[in-house]
Amino acid sequence: MPSVISNIDGTRQPDGSKMQLECLELAGYTLDRYINVDNSRPSFLEITGIAAQKSPTCSGLNAGDYRNLAALLNHPTLSQLKILNKVPLPPEIMEHFAHMQCNCLMGVFPEISRVWLAIDSNIYVWAFEHGSDVAYFDGLGETIVSVGLGKPKPGVFQSFVKYLLVLTTTVEIVVLGVTFSSSKSDGVGELEEIHLVPEPVFVLPTDGISMMCVKSTAKGRIFMGGKDGCLYEITYQAQLGWFGKHCKKVNHSTSALSFLVPSFLNAALYDEDPIVKIEVDNSRHILYTLSEKGCIEMFDLGYEGEDLSRVVRLPQSRIMSLAVDIVKTVEPTNFKPVIAISAVESAESEHLNLVAVTQAGTRFYFCAGTESQDRPTRPQYLTLLHVRLPPGFTPNASVLKPKQVHSAVYDNGTLVMVCSAGGGEAESLWCASRVLAGAAFSEAHSSLALDAPAWALTALPTHHSKYLSAPLLAKREVWAGSRWAVVSAAGAALVGAGAAPDLMRALLRDCRGPEAPPVKDLFQLHGVDQACACALYLACEDTTSGDLSISEWAARAFFLYGSQLTPTPIFQQQPSQMASSIGSPKFSPRQVSTPMTMRGTHEHIMSGQLNQSYPGPMNQSLGPIPNQTMMPQSPFQQNMMSPAPFNQSSFMGNVTQQRDMNYPVPIEYSAKHNGLYIYVGRILSPIWNLKCVSMSQTPDNKEFMSSKVTGEDCAYVVGKLQRAATFIQRVVAPPHSDEQASLHALKMFLTMAIEMLSLWKVLCEHQFHVIAASLPPEQQSALQAASFRELLVGGQEVACLLLGSLVAGYLRDNASVDGISQKLRQLCPTFYRQEDATCSKANELLIFAKQQKNSAERDEMLQHALKLCKDVAPNVNLPIVCAKLIAAGFYSGVVELCAVCAAKLDPQDQALHYYKSDQPSQDRDGQLAYYRRMEIYREVCGALERLYERSSDDASHSESILSPDTNNQGRKLVWECLSRSDELLHVAVYEWLVSKNLGSELLSLGAAPPASLRTYLQAAARSAPAPAALHLLDLLWKVLEKCGDHLAAADVLEGLATRPGTGATLAQRTAWLAAGVVCVRGAGGGGARGGELLRRLEEAGEVARVQAAVRAAALQRRPPPPQHLLRRLDDELLEVTQLYEEYADRYNLWECKLAIVQCSGHNDALLVENIWSNILSEAEAAARPLASPDERLGSVLSKLTTLGREYVNTGHCFPLYFIVRQLEIMSCKLQADKSLVFRAILNIGVSLEQVLDIYIKLVSVNERVWLGCGEESHVCACAAQLLAAARAELAPLAAAPRRRARTRAKDLHDCAISALQGRPNTQHLIDKLNVAQAHLDRMD
Repeated sequence: MPSVISNIDGTRQPDGSKMQLECLELAGYTLDRYINVDNSRPSFLEITGIAAQKSPTCSGLNAGDYRNLAALLNHPTLSQLKILNKVPLPPEIMEHFAHMQCNCLMGVFPEISRVWLAIDSNIYVWAFEHGSDVAYFDGLGETIVSVGLGKPKPGVFQSFVKYLLVLTTTVEIVVLGVTFSSSKSDGVGELEEIHLVPEPVFVLPTDGISMMCVKSTAKGRIFMGGKDGCLYEITYQAQLGWFGKHCKKVNHSTSALSFLVPSFLNAALYDEDPIVKIEVDNSRHILYTLSEKGCIEMFDLGYEGEDLSRVVRLPQSRIMSLAVDIVKTVEPTNFKPVIAISAVESAESEHLNLVAVTQAGTRFYFCAGTESQDRPTRPQYLTLLHVRLPPGFTPNASVLKPKQVHSAVYDNGTLVMVCSAGGGEAESLWCASRVLAGAAFSEAHSSLALDAPAWALTALPTHHSKYLSAPLLAKREVWAGSRWAVVSAAGAALVGAGAAPDLMRALLRDCRGPEAPPVKDLFQLHGVDQACACALYLACEDTTSGDLSISEWAARAFFLYGSQLTPTPIFQQQPSQMASSIGSPKFSPRQVSTPMTMRGTHEHIMSGQLNQSYPGPMNQSLGPIPNQTMMPQSPFQQNMMSPAPFNQSSFMGNVTQQRDMNYPVPIEYSAKHNGLYIYVGRILSPIWNLKCVSMSQTPDNKEFMSSKVTGEDCAYVVGKLQRAATFIQRVVAPPHSDEQASLHALKMFLTMAIEMLSLWKVLCEHQFHVIAASLPPEQQSALQAASFRELLVGGQEVACLLLGSLVAGYLRDNASVDGISQKLRQLCPTFYRQEDATCSKANELLIFAKQQKNSAERDEMLQHALKLCKDVAPNVNLPIVCAKLIAAGFYSGVVELCAVCAAKLDPQDQALHYYKSDQPSQDRDGQLAYYRRMEIYREVCGALERLYERSSDDASHSESILSPDTNNQGRKLVWECLSRSDELLHVAVYEWLVSKNLGSELLSLGAAPPASLRTYLQAAARSAPAPAALHLLDLLWKVLEKCGDHLAAADVLEGLATRPGTGATLAQRTAWLAAGVVCVRGAGGGGARGGELLRRLEEAGEVARVQAAVRAAALQRRPPPPQHLLRRLDDELLEVTQLYEEYADRYNLWECKLAIVQCSGHNDALLVENIWSNILSEAEAAARPLASPDERLGSVLSKLTTLGREYVNTGHCFPLYFIVRQLEIMSCKLQADKSLVFRAILNIGVSLEQVLDIYIKLVSVNERVWLGCGEESHVCACAAQLLAAARAELAPLAAAPRRRARTRAKDLHDCAISALQGRPNTQHLIDKLNVAQAHLDRMD
């Protein structure tokens, strides 16, 4: 469900502009460089010279190998070691010392921050941080020999059993369960109480072999070192097995047949060498053992840590021989015996596996195998790579050598040793580490006197929040100092081996400010960039001293020494590894998202470019320098919480070309600038190249996305970034400089990163997988491939989409959004602005209003939601809001909201000016405003469309916009749109109505159509194609007529009828001409203009009627004329000459010829007689199939009647005498009824007087044609019948016409009698004539 907030153009960017986006890219690119430098420390092989010499090396013999910081900084009290806390033995334990009988052991469980003390058969455990929470177990009958703690295997015990405590005696091995309960009622207290389960989980016999040490792996496997020199394992499982046993002890140092040799023979044959130390490399699954006589043995636990096989055994003599081969100038006694070993995990070094320490303090660095590209190869050997001699072997050394080292631990580059000088002197603690590391293997060393002999020395894990996840804990913080626990009979001492910030803190505190020379010397010794970063660390995060002056002094040191210009890191990039171009406009993370490091001895940072140090873990490799990310040249564009139609932006931006190798980075920045970037880079380094999400599967194999970091991780990083963002406001750079631009970019980046991670934290708290699943598929795919680097630099679009999905989830659940809106406004105001919160509330009201039953409350909610949306317009996702308004039936709200959005989007009415100027292409601003506003009005059309669809469902055959039950609502909505002064809104409504063929609805609204309708129809008709323009003009004349502008309507009608090629039919043209005549006459004549227009319309109407006749006649012809000639008769109105020549004359359309002659007024008697002769001849030919003469003649007379009624009054087009003569000749030939012809003539409407005149002429002429026709007296016979029929015709006539007709009848009688005189066989006609005349005479 998309959010309701969006910019109208779909490209809302948070506060901002292209410049902001470029700033984020610049900051991201710069952080890339500093993070890469931090991750690209010289490897162990490089700093020891092994890579260059290709052979093992030694160190500790040169003057620079060890540095005394107190002497270098001229501060005698400066020491790397510091006692953080001393906790004496709990009082209840002290009482037991007095009763100790034979044995006492002490040690530390760093996993649970506890110290343990075994007195005889009892064991006590307590917290070394505060000396409380004492737990004990006294269920053993024998003296405890060794103690161990480990996590249980998954699925074997109940979940409340957090650890297993292993106690060994001379006769048995006891495994106890360890549980914890919170000391606070809420269950999440910092201090947890430890409980030892009284009943042992497992009890195993030792078989007479004492176990000297116990060690567990991360997989839950428990190993023990036997006094017989063998490695044992306690194997256990949840189900019964191994002949009904849950647990058993396995010896991994002997063969399967060793049980055949009696134990007394073993003791006699082999020299006993007990295993006193077991170390496990959980990252590579390798186990190491150290015997009492200095023998080192290595076991392979397999790829998954579930197997075990012995790889190699190095006795003390072999180790010493290897060391002597490497260091020939030192006494061999310094190389024996080996008293301690420490495993080196892969996170610290890719090449080191084991560090061993001798009694003289010499260190041996071993390698157990190599790394392959796909998976680590299993260890095959144990090779001595480097020998490091302790302090005191350098020429003119002022420090004594450590003596009698009896305990040593190496952890993450730091070595701590417990030395006993003998002779009753107090023991001391020695520390050597690369606290101010450089390119060489140079260490700072310090020593600290101990109050009592140390019984155990253990490295403690780094202090972290218990809620941080693995990605943030995987990488040790560069400035994190190490902590060590030293236990003795006096209690436990927590010792800190400080990092660079700890040294600076001590100097600032001791010197009471940053101006002292030791502080200045530290900046020079450590490198001014790194020292500024340390000072910034103290200024932002120093909360351990409890003295706020340290923070202020560190800030003063930052500004005091940070003005020095220093080179910036520059990398040589390989062209083949450049980031590829991303042309997609969608969310597209970079293709290079893995951590980038610099490796190798042949590709160092350019000489003189860096003065960097590399504290912390050593990240070693011998590979080439990978590429750096290339920043896109054009900034990304983002969409703020927009749905898919508005979503045309990208995650990282439209990268159209590679960043130039000479990216505008100045050669030198101030140390303040570099320190800031180093500090921010180290904060973000754990997540910078970490994938944002990972794919997981449900039990039914459905994939879903889950965040790689937790909300607590985000809060942890955000807290650090907020402190950095607060501090950076105090930093000022030279105006108009590159440094100012870079710092401004960093400030902006910090703001966006804080908001982004705060939003990510909220997402993690709200079912991240559900929210991520609501993203568009393309965005989901891109998010799966993206790292947090892409998210922080260019992920604004996907962040807004995720934010919209989060708010939508609340709305789907019918939950109030007030709380989440307020939280989002506080955490990420750039992404979730006030407009977003307002629109979220409006969205909530719309959803609730739809569900509300009370109409009054429903209307109130709708009005409130509308007001909220209007307040933030146009920053509202109009499609979503309008869809909800339509769903709620609030159609008027759609119109009102769209009108407000349009007014705010285009306050200058540029769109209207563009529209009225015929949309000129050069007016780009007007064009953009016009299309944006029309996009808004599309939502109004959507509301109309909704009503139209409803009407179609209710009345599918109705041509009205709505069926009766929704008619008023639809008409009201249209009228509400048209009653507004927004002319472009009118245009949008007009377009929708026309598209639905509902333009006639505008004529039925009851009022005069708006003036904008006339403008729209005229403009639309000019640009529309022919069929659409025809429809628009047809609507235009009706609108003009309704407005009372009859002459304008007539003008439009004339154009419609006479304009060729419009696609109109001839019938439509004829109708338009007739309507035009009506309009002109309705205007009352309209003066001279109206008279002329009326004349043109009437003439055009006559021509149209003739053309229609021509078309009809042409279609009847066989074969018909070509189609193009027929189409032409529809496409345009032709001239009468064209009709005559091209159609009537060419295709002998005689009736059409007659119509054309009549229409044109052409007076040519011969032509007319010829036309009539052909018309009658065609009619006679058509009648030949008829049976009787009367029927054939009747058919001809029917044609005559049809034409005669049309032309009887035209005079020249109806030659009556000629027509009657032709018909009588035809009648004579056919021997048809003598009365048919004159009766047909009378039926046409010719007066009796005229008919009598025609027959008088026919009788008088006495042509010989009648003789040729077979009846000489035919005309006289017709005259007799005419006179007989005249009596009935004369009766209805008035007196004067009757008198004239009788006179003409008398004349016909006389002419006929005269013509019949002298002709044979005519008496019967004469009698008929006399009888008929007598009847006429008697009519008086």
